[in-house]
Amino acid sequence: MGHGGLFKTKGVGQRLLAAALDAPVAVMESAGEGGAWGIALLAAYLRQKGPDETLEAFLSQRVFTHSPGETVLPDAQDRRGFAEYMERYRVGLAIERAAVEHLR
Repeated sequence: MGHGGLFKTKGVGQRLLAAALDAPVAVMESAGEGGAWGIALLAAYLRQKGPDETLEAFLSQRVFTHSPGETVLPDAQDRRGFAEYMERYRVGLAIERAAVEHLR
């Protein structure tokens, strides 16, 4: 379940995260709301939760009960693209280390 500013543009962050995690990523219509809204939900949970009610249960059974959402499965081409990006990133770390050593 994805939530936060990364998901403001429908489908984009969700698709990239699914590729990076190689797992389905679900988001609800309210997924783009984050920050203050998220902390307000945590405050509501602390004030209103039942004696043994978990945060997961509170959110799924009381807050997001009727919230429409969508799940995206990882795309093979996106997964390959992310793997290539990570390989280039790892190679780039050696370049960055060499630059730092050169500046010392």
